[in-house]
Amino acid sequence: MRTTLTDSVGRVDATGASPLEAHLAVAHRPSQLAHQFRTLPQQFDASKLGMWLFLATEILLFGGLFCLYAVYRSNHPEIFEYGHRYLDVGWGTINTTVLIFSSFTMAMALYSAQHNQQRDLVVYLALTLMGGIDFLGIKFVEYSHKFHENLVWGAKFYEDPHPERALAAKQTLLPSEQVNAGDLARGRELFRRTCASCHGLRGEGISGQGKDMRGSAFIGELDDAGLLDFLKRGRMPRDPGNTTGRIMPAKGGNPLFADTDLLDIIAYVRVVQEASAPATTGAGPAPAGAADEEGEPEPLMPQSILPPAPPGPPGLVMFQEAPEEEPEHAGYIDPRHDPNRPANAHQFFGIYFLMTGLHGLHVIAGMIVIAWLLVRSIRGDFGSKYFTPVDLGGLYWHLVDMIWIFLYPLLYLIR
Repeated sequence: MRTTLTDSVGRVDATGASPLEAHLAVAHRPSQLAHQFRTLPQQFDASKLGMWLFLATEILLFGGLFCLYAVYRSNHPEIFEYGHRYLDVGWGTINTTVLIFSSFTMAMALYSAQHNQQRDLVVYLALTLMGGIDFLGIKFVEYSHKFHENLVWGAKFYEDPHPERALAAKQTLLPSEQVNAGDLARGRELFRRTCASCHGLRGEGISGQGKDMRGSAFIGELDDAGLLDFLKRGRMPRDPGNTTGRIMPAKGGNPLFADTDLLDIIAYVRVVQEASAPATTGAGPAPAGAADEEGEPEPLMPQSILPPAPPGPPGLVMFQEAPEEEPEHAGYIDPRHDPNRPANAHQFFGIYFLMTGLHGLHVIAGMIVIAWLLVRSIRGDFGSKYFTPVDLGGLYWHLVDMIWIFLYPLLYLIR
């Protein structure tokens, strides 16, 4: 049986220790040891378990954004193919290199703390903090460029920050007597880039999205000038004539379409409208891969058929060079005046700012932790017996770096 020391009246505390034993235990208790733990190893294990649980919640947070990215990119690959051309791969590569190096210096800081190398610990923590500052500095340059050029989310994306450099003149609605027939072949391509996402490749309609155009009485009753005006205005869900409950965006969702583009689409819509509707023939939508009206097999593509996005200014480069034989193609390319820009391209920049902005906030939080560790390291608070804060701070910083390693190819290296 264990024998314990007792005080003058023989009393012991709840743990079986006498006041003398308790006093000796407090006197020899490390200052870094919290009152709820008995030993430093026990405190370290509990703290690290709690840190891993916290990191799991961080992964869940970013996991939702990665799911959002996957859904949008699978449904609208053309938006990402086009939008990434306005990100600078060079800056992204530098930021990736900086964060990878900062992970190395953070690991060396932990090694230095575990081996009582106080001077090296301070140096490596300072280098890690400088890596975070460099990363945020580059993001500030990138963000400043995006805001200056209105490459942002929402309606502001469509506001021209440099109207004097516009490549396309504004066009007004043509009078009825001046409306000319459009180009059928070009209208077919433009239709498939925009309208087909709701009305189908052949105008057969998509359930819950757009109505069947074949044999449409509404289209047949309007002349080209009337259809042109309708396409330019669009139709809101509250419109009494809207039977789908879905919005029909003005110009099919592409505000860069000029009147000539819309007339080309109208030329193709006329061909679609003259085809027999399913209610007349009893035929349903043609299967994917079937021959179109020109006898050519349709490619198996979801929602839309898009040509490769045109080469735009890569990131911060505001002007593009043109071949010597085509000097007229040199100059600034603004997405608001690019006729090949896909509809809703602003959504790419919304996702870009959401993901990189949240990551930037985590970088700032990590830098605050590292700065706190640096101050305590200068005071000599860490060593081989107590390095828990350095270890936990390093785990958080490694997670921040790892998330960026995923964001970099997903946003900057799209092909």
